[in-house]
Amino acid sequence: MSQILKLQQRAIKAAKIQNWEEACRANQELIELKPQDTSALNRLGATYLQLSKIRKAQQTFKKVLEIDKSNKLALKHLQKIKDKQVTSLPAFSNESFIEEPGKTKSIELYRLADKNVLKKIAIGQECLLQPKNRYISICVGKTYIGSLPEDLSFRLAKLIKSGNKYACRVRSCDGIHCIVHIREVERSTSNRNIASFSNNQTNANIATINEVDESMIEKNIPVEIVDTDTDAEKSLEDVSTPKDYLD
Repeated sequence: MSQILKLQQRAIKAAKIQNWEEACRANQELIELKPQDTSALNRLGATYLQLSKIRKAQQTFKKVLEIDKSNKLALKHLQKIKDKQVTSLPAFSNESFIEEPGKTKSIELYRLADKNVLKKIAIGQECLLQPKNRYISICVGKTYIGSLPEDLSFRLAKLIKSGNKYACRVRSCDGIHCIVHIREVERSTSNRNIASFSNNQTNANIATINEVDESMIEKNIPVEIVDTDTDAEKSLEDVSTPKDYLD
């Protein structure tokens, strides 16, 4: 395996586990070998953003444009820096998605938000469960992304009402499908003999899950949501998402 390929794999592996310092070093070493590598420069710029080194990120993306003045990814991030839309990804690890029978479940959402909203959602982001009439809505901050299936919504709504507490994170989101991982974090005394998830409960097709997708450095832009589960959710803007950290 060539040194360049090793460095590429090292940089991407570090980013997957959010070891941004290591990702930064690997990309810097790669750029020393290939100064005109716009993919490595974009990755380095994205890493600087995660380390809150905004000025260095800006300088790096400008270097990309010196090589390729129409590079969409560099242009996009420079615009985000200008608009002050830069935030860091939430800290999480793959251990967050460990399955425990009866206590956790990975679920594919229904009644999805617009794909341009979903493309802004990052893997690992924390979600809120908001019981409605027949469905539990899943939101990232104030952003509605989808709903749990009706049968699971009914089950969890009853358990939540009687004292159970749950944590939820985005496991996969690509604009067409969205999968969340729900974990029971507290079981009430009245539910002590009741498992949150039965073995035949709705489950996601885990084979389709990619640990870290290309939208991993996309930032969340809130949308307006409504109070009922029958109205349509409204996004603030229609923005397409080009390729991101993985190139």
